[in-house]
Amino acid sequence: CDHILADPVETTCSHLFCRTCILKCLKVMGSYCPACRYPCFPTDLVSPVKSFLNILNSLAVRCPVKECDEEVLLGKYCHHLSSHKEVKRKEIYTHVNKGGRARQHLLSLTRRAQKHRLRELKLQVKAFAEKEEGGDIKAVCLTLFLLALRARNEHR
Repeated sequence: CDHILADPVETTCSHLFCRTCILKCLKVMGSYCPACRYPCFPTDLVSPVKSFLNILNSLAVRCPVKECDEEVLLGKYCHHLSSHKEVKRKEIYTHVNKGGRARQHLLSLTRRAQKHRLRELKLQVKAFAEKEEGGDIKAVCLTLFLLALRARNEHR
Protein backbone atom coordinates (compact mmCIF):
# COMPACT_ATOMS: atom_id res chain seq x y z
CA CYS A 1 0.00 0.00 0.00
CA ASP A 2 3.11 2.25 0.21
CA HIS A 3 2.11 3.43 3.70
CA ILE A 4 3.66 2.74 7.07
CA LEU A 5 2.97 -0.87 8.09
CA ALA A 6 -0.24 -1.20 10.09
CA ASP A 7 -0.66 -4.49 11.97
CA PRO A 8 2.31 -6.02 10.09
CA VAL A 9 2.45 -9.68 9.16
CA GLU A 10 5.22 -11.77 7.62
CA THR A 11 4.84 -14.31 4.81
CA THR A 12 6.65 -17.66 4.65
CA CYS A 13 9.03 -16.04 2.13
CA SER A 14 9.88 -13.38 4.78
CA HIS A 15 8.17 -10.38 3.14
CA LEU A 16 6.30 -7.91 5.34
CA PHE A 17 2.86 -6.42 4.64
CA CYS A 18 -0.01 -4.72 6.44
CA ARG A 19 -2.44 -7.45 7.50
CA THR A 20 -5.46 -5.92 5.71
CA CYS A 21 -3.45 -5.11 2.57
CA ILE A 22 -2.01 -8.61 2.10
CA LEU A 23 -5.35 -10.27 2.80
CA LYS A 24 -7.05 -8.08 0.19
CA CYS A 25 -4.22 -8.71 -2.26
CA LEU A 26 -4.41 -12.48 -1.77
CA LYS A 27 -8.15 -12.36 -2.34
CA VAL A 28 -7.89 -10.27 -5.51
CA MET A 29 -4.63 -11.44 -7.08
CA GLY A 30 -4.43 -15.07 -5.95
CA SER A 31 -2.57 -17.04 -3.29
CA TYR A 32 0.99 -15.92 -3.87
CA CYS A 33 3.28 -13.27 -2.46
CA PRO A 34 2.98 -9.99 -4.40
CA ALA A 35 6.71 -9.35 -3.91
CA CYS A 36 8.18 -12.66 -5.15
CA ARG A 37 5.18 -14.74 -6.32
CA TYR A 38 5.98 -17.54 -3.84
CA PRO A 39 2.81 -19.46 -2.83
CA CYS A 40 1.20 -17.71 0.14
CA PHE A 41 -2.06 -18.35 1.97
CA PRO A 42 -3.79 -16.33 4.72
CA THR A 43 -3.11 -19.18 7.15
CA ASP A 44 0.65 -18.79 6.51
CA LEU A 45 0.82 -15.21 7.79
CA VAL A 46 2.61 -14.75 11.11
CA SER A 47 3.52 -11.82 13.31
CA PRO A 48 7.04 -10.48 12.69
CA VAL A 49 9.72 -10.89 15.34
CA LYS A 50 9.43 -8.63 18.39
CA SER A 51 12.67 -6.81 17.63
CA PHE A 52 11.26 -5.66 14.27
CA LEU A 53 8.00 -4.50 15.89
CA ASN A 54 9.98 -2.58 18.52
CA ILE A 55 12.00 -0.80 15.81
CA LEU A 56 8.84 -0.05 13.78
CA ASN A 57 7.00 1.37 16.80
CA SER A 58 10.01 3.54 17.69
CA LEU A 59 9.95 5.39 14.35
CA ALA A 60 9.23 9.11 14.69
CA VAL A 61 6.17 10.44 12.84
CA ARG A 62 5.32 14.13 12.55
CA CYS A 63 1.76 15.03 13.56
CA PRO A 64 -0.14 16.43 10.54
CA VAL A 65 -2.27 18.86 12.58
CA LYS A 66 -1.05 22.39 11.82
CA GLU A 67 -1.24 23.69 15.36
CA CYS A 68 0.63 20.66 16.73
CA ASP A 69 3.47 19.63 14.36
CA GLU A 70 4.84 17.39 17.15
CA GLU A 71 7.01 14.32 16.51
CA VAL A 72 5.43 11.20 17.98
CA LEU A 73 6.61 7.58 18.09
CA LEU A 74 4.62 5.40 15.68
CA GLY A 75 3.55 3.12 18.52
CA LYS A 76 1.84 6.11 20.18
CA TYR A 77 0.60 7.80 16.97
CA CYS A 78 -3.05 6.68 17.17
CA HIS A 79 -3.26 7.71 20.83
CA HIS A 80 -1.75 11.11 19.96
CA LEU A 81 -4.25 11.67 17.14
CA SER A 82 -7.13 10.94 19.50
CA SER A 83 -5.98 13.91 21.61
CA HIS A 84 -6.91 16.21 18.69
CA LYS A 85 -10.62 15.34 18.71
CA GLU A 86 -11.49 18.94 19.54
CA VAL A 87 -10.21 20.06 16.13
CA LYS A 88 -13.24 20.76 13.93
CA ARG A 89 -11.93 19.74 10.50
CA LYS A 90 -11.52 15.96 10.44
CA GLU A 91 -9.94 15.90 6.95
CA ILE A 92 -6.62 17.27 8.24
CA TYR A 93 -5.78 13.96 9.90
CA THR A 94 -3.33 11.68 8.15
CA HIS A 95 -4.00 8.05 8.90
CA VAL A 96 -1.17 5.54 9.21
CA ASN A 97 -2.76 3.22 6.67
CA LYS A 98 -5.58 4.04 4.28
CA GLY A 99 -6.57 0.40 4.15
CA GLY A 100 -7.33 0.69 0.46
CA ARG A 101 -7.96 -2.37 -1.65
CA ALA A 102 -5.15 -3.94 -3.58
CA ARG A 103 -4.62 -2.36 -7.01
CA GLN A 104 -5.61 -4.60 -9.88
CA HIS A 105 -4.33 -4.36 -13.43
CA LEU A 106 -6.57 -1.95 -15.36
CA LEU A 107 -7.56 -4.54 -17.98
CA SER A 108 -8.71 -7.06 -15.35
CA LEU A 109 -11.32 -4.64 -13.95
CA THR A 110 -14.97 -4.42 -14.94
CA ARG A 111 -15.88 -1.71 -17.45
CA ARG A 112 -17.42 0.42 -14.72
CA ALA A 113 -14.29 0.13 -12.56
CA GLN A 114 -12.11 0.92 -15.61
CA LYS A 115 -14.11 4.10 -16.23
CA HIS A 116 -13.73 5.14 -12.60
CA ARG A 117 -9.96 4.44 -12.57
CA LEU A 118 -9.42 6.29 -15.87
CA ARG A 119 -11.47 9.27 -14.66
CA GLU A 120 -9.31 9.39 -11.51
CA LEU A 121 -6.13 9.20 -13.62
CA LYS A 122 -7.39 11.93 -15.97
CA LEU A 123 -8.00 14.27 -13.03
CA GLN A 124 -4.51 13.60 -11.67
CA VAL A 125 -2.90 14.30 -15.06
CA LYS A 126 -4.98 17.47 -15.47
CA ALA A 127 -3.99 18.73 -12.00
CA PHE A 128 -0.33 17.99 -12.71
CA ALA A 129 -0.50 19.72 -16.10
CA GLU A 130 -2.04 22.84 -14.57
CA LYS A 131 0.56 22.92 -11.80
CA GLU A 132 3.71 22.08 -13.77
CA GLU A 133 3.12 22.61 -17.49
CA GLY A 134 0.79 25.61 -17.74
CA GLY A 135 -2.22 23.39 -18.48
CA ASP A 136 -0.73 21.56 -21.49
CA ILE A 137 -2.28 18.09 -20.95
CA LYS A 138 -1.11 16.78 -24.33
CA ALA A 139 2.55 17.53 -23.53
CA VAL A 140 2.24 15.78 -20.15
CA CYS A 141 0.65 12.68 -21.75
CA LEU A 142 3.34 12.50 -24.43
CA THR A 143 6.06 12.83 -21.79
CA LEU A 144 4.47 10.06 -19.68
CA PHE A 145 4.22 7.82 -22.74
CA LEU A 146 7.88 8.39 -23.63
CA LEU A 147 8.95 7.72 -20.04
CA ALA A 148 6.97 4.47 -20.02
CA LEU A 149 8.63 3.38 -23.27
CA ARG A 150 12.07 4.26 -21.94
CA ALA A 151 11.43 2.38 -18.67
CA ARG A 152 10.24 -0.69 -20.60
CA ASN A 153 13.36 -0.68 -22.76
CA GLU A 154 15.63 -0.34 -19.71
CA HIS A 155 14.12 -3.49 -18.17
CA ARG A 156 14.91 -5.66 -21.21
